Amino acid sequence: MVVAGNRAQDVGGAAYPAPAVADGADVDWVEVERRGRVTGLLLPALVVVLGACRVLLTGDYAGLHGAAARSLLLAVVGLVLAAPLAAATVPVLRALRDTAVRVQHALRAHVDPGPGLRARVDVLARRSLRLRWTGRALPLLPLSVLVQADWDGARALPAAVVLVVAYAVLAGWHHRQVAAASRWAADPPGPPRAGPPIPWWEPWLGGRRLLGLLAAYVLVVVVLTLAA
Repeated sequence: MVVAGNRAQDVGGAAYPAPAVADGADVDWVEVERRGRVTGLLLPALVVVLGACRVLLTGDYAGLHGAAARSLLLAVVGLVLAAPLAAATVPVLRALRDTAVRVQHALRAHVDPGPGLRARVDVLARRSLRLRWTGRALPLLPLSVLVQADWDGARALPAAVVLVVAYAVLAGWHHRQVAAASRWAADPPGPPRAGPPIPWWEPWLGGRRLLGLLAAYVLVVVVLTLAA
């Protein structure tokens, strides 16, 4: 094995993968925050796209129908547009946004964000793993919309294509998030430490407790339907 530049190579010339960065001191956090201001808009924008596709296909949104559904969607769009403006002008919101960007980057890049944010990343990883079940439910969501769709309109087919693509993008994001959380939980960067305390409500995000809660909800709906 020989060393070429910053990467080790074997005699045949094949380069070994560069070691993963574990020290957050090597990260340009200012650049991370700058990129995060843009990429942080992608997920809310994706939610808006999914809502618009649902309205176009079914006329429904968040339990509302027709004009009420469209009005609610416009309100959501307004909030999505207002959030970055507020974060850019209000110092407290800007600090919260930049902190969230650092935490998310530390999880995805598997780097130590420093003593002030390690616990935040630990919590994000733990809760992402508790919510991994949502990845299995994602394929059912576009199907539930497509089954209810009104296919007579000219915009139905394009909206359906955009809907499926958007859900595929969301599923890919969720898969990468869970993979990063698993990696963090298995080998958290930084010094050895105890995990942050678990609030009483967090176990209800997944596992048997969530299944029990959903079963109780279904039972209540069935009872109310039969009693009506």
